[in-house]
Amino acid sequence: MPTGPTIGINLPHGVPGVDGPTLLTWARDAERLGFSSIGVAERLVYANTDAVVTLAAAAAVTDHIGILANVFIPALRPPAVFAKEIATLSLLAPGRLTLGVAGGARPQDHAAAAVPWDERGRLVDEAVEALLALHTPDEHPHSLGPVPDADIEILVGGASKGAIRRMLRFGHGYIGGGVNPEITGYDIMAVRGAWEASGKPGAPRIVAGSWYASDDRAADAAAWRQTYLAQGGPPDFVLGPIGTGTEGVREMVEAYAAVGASEVVLLPCVDDIAELHWLADILADHLDPR
Repeated sequence: MPTGPTIGINLPHGVPGVDGPTLLTWARDAERLGFSSIGVAERLVYANTDAVVTLAAAAAVTDHIGILANVFIPALRPPAVFAKEIATLSLLAPGRLTLGVAGGARPQDHAAAAVPWDERGRLVDEAVEALLALHTPDEHPHSLGPVPDADIEILVGGASKGAIRRMLRFGHGYIGGGVNPEITGYDIMAVRGAWEASGKPGAPRIVAGSWYASDDRAADAAAWRQTYLAQGGPPDFVLGPIGTGTEGVREMVEAYAAVGASEVVLLPCVDDIAELHWLADILADHLDPR
């Protein structure tokens, strides 16, 4: 049986030049090797593949691994379009979809989508409301649909007042990525405190993580991340590490677990499938191969 936190893995869809077969192989192998989830992170103005399409493809070639939106930015499309996309995605992966949502950190994405930056919070709420409304179907053939899978888990990124309000209203917990464990720990404390104070039952689910690389690909990883963060992302004082090498990755997983993450999602910096298999070898105790 796995020990400690479960380990999820993002697909390398943000690595410029990655091809479709590599993404599908990565998804299939991640499931076979026992990772808890496969995820993608959304941004618009970058040479990445589309988040929704990529995650749908990953869902179609897997059977039981979690499908993780890590995270999606609902404000980049109209609420009705977002609701229809996510409902459809949930039907491709019944019982497997975790929807992480956030307002986004890059104004250029919202400008490209013709969305006012200062309205992004309101639009996130409207998009999630539109999705949840589909659970009560209007049977008219020209109504918005389909009816989504009943088991979609919603996690909210960030610990601002708006993010915490959103989590208490819609969510099942918190999701964070790319922020160092210490700052993530403060976010988690705020989330848990608000959850308890609100009287919500149980406890919020906590998902967090950061980048990783083997020693052999550490220089490539650092160069890619510098490019990826050149137009926005966590500021330097909260930036998460690149867990490098066996000890670096294990220490990073332990650090996120220590502040409360029950699932640690690792973010690849290159599209070499060998990096996935190397990660599975060094974290075998956390995985559940089938």
